[in-house]
Amino acid sequence: MSEEKRFEQQTQRQLSDRDGVAWRRYARFTIGKPCFGAMLLYELITGVFCGFPGMLGYWFRQKLYPFLFTSFGTNVIIGRNVSLRGATKITIGNNVSIDDNVVIDARGEKGSITIASGTLISRNTVLRARNAEIIIGEGTDIGTNCILATDSRLIVGKDVLIAAYSYLCAGGNHTYDRTDIPIIQQGFVSKGGIVVGGDVWIGSHAMIMDGVNIGQGAIIGTHSLVNCDIPEGSIAYGQPATVQGSRLAKVKNSDV
Repeated sequence: MSEEKRFEQQTQRQLSDRDGVAWRRYARFTIGKPCFGAMLLYELITGVFCGFPGMLGYWFRQKLYPFLFTSFGTNVIIGRNVSLRGATKITIGNNVSIDDNVVIDARGEKGSITIASGTLISRNTVLRARNAEIIIGEGTDIGTNCILATDSRLIVGKDVLIAAYSYLCAGGNHTYDRTDIPIIQQGFVSKGGIVVGGDVWIGSHAMIMDGVNIGQGAIIGTHSLVNCDIPEGSIAYGQPATVQGSRLAKVKNSDV
């Protein structure tokens, strides 16, 4: 992974900037740009149809939500009360299913989120890219109550399984060297984000830390804390997670 980089705490300062016009700050936060017309369209569509129940609600969102996004594929299902932030910086592929109460937040000028075709995002899950990028590969299944957050980059490969209550924390760590100012004002250090290879299975309640690269076909056990790279095809678990076996070895043995 890349070397450590230091970042400033920006979002709170931008939202509390008293020199800016209130609606512009709100527009940047919700749609990703200070455009009054786009903000009104966002307010109208989400205000009326965000929580609209039943099949009719799904149909309205499928027809109207494409106007909010950078790109919006065909056969997309969006559940009730899905919260969108920076929708103009979000790309959604074909046959994507987003369940109720999901939060998709592309925050800041450089924030972007790409959700590839065939992805399932289960209810109450949060995707948050703060001046950074999240890329979710095709056919990935993200369970309920997960958090995928980054301040640098978070890349998830194709056909990945992420079980419920998992936390992919690519946001870095707050610095605390000084005692004369609050920690929140000291910024944070990123180790380059998280990269998860294709065909990976991450068990429930796992936590993947910033700077980690999980290789193709690896398995991460439930309740694991992953703070170092996991090689391709490995089976790893524990706190911190260590390699306990290999899927590749099992494949080789079965060929004998």
